[in-house]
Amino acid sequence: MSIGVIEVPTRRALLVQKIEEQILTGKLRAGDSLPSERQLQEETHISKTMIHAALVELEQKGFLEITPRRGAVVANYTETGTMETLNARIRLNGGNMTAKQTRSFLEARIAIEGAALRRLAERRTDEDLAYLEQILAQADALLEREKSDDAALADALFRFHRGICLRSGNEFFPLLLNEFRPIIMEFWMRSIAVFGAASNVHLAKRYLELIRAGDAEGAFHRLERSVNEYLSCLDEQ
Repeated sequence: MSIGVIEVPTRRALLVQKIEEQILTGKLRAGDSLPSERQLQEETHISKTMIHAALVELEQKGFLEITPRRGAVVANYTETGTMETLNARIRLNGGNMTAKQTRSFLEARIAIEGAALRRLAERRTDEDLAYLEQILAQADALLEREKSDDAALADALFRFHRGICLRSGNEFFPLLLNEFRPIIMEFWMRSIAVFGAASNVHLAKRYLELIRAGDAEGAFHRLERSVNEYLSCLDEQ
């Protein structure tokens, strides 16, 4: 039996998590002031240096605004938040996205990957196609195993679609996918559970066929259709 590494959160990480939870659950609202760093030190028995670092981290995530005279004030995270804010909301929900978050994410996927599909189909090279074919070969090998490995297949699907963004020539597209990685992996795990492993790999191969044929609009519309099919299945559950 292999248990692996057990990581214990630091006291700073736990403080960040507790404040995040109070903001996300509405116990702390936009405009509310947090206790001073000295008060937090007395209450939590955490060093002032660590408390300051935790508050700065929360500010960077868009949860707080820190000013010299007012101290730390809860921010409107829907305006000031980052991807870390969204990840915190998902963690609070047990690692699962709400229906609204799922729709928002998939709309973002169409905007980002749809543009990448168009660009790649219009300017594909043999090297681009070989890059994507290699990833699909790895996915096929996973399908042939006696024991399924959904996590490994989800990773292969992530790398295939990131590959589309990477080979499109846009420098920002693959970085955006990397930023979304935890959410995208959850999406692929759910997609494998809903549609089956083979169906997801087959769809990836269809994208490659459309790219190879230079059918930019066909690739884009196939992505739109697959997203709508996924959303329809979620609505039926």
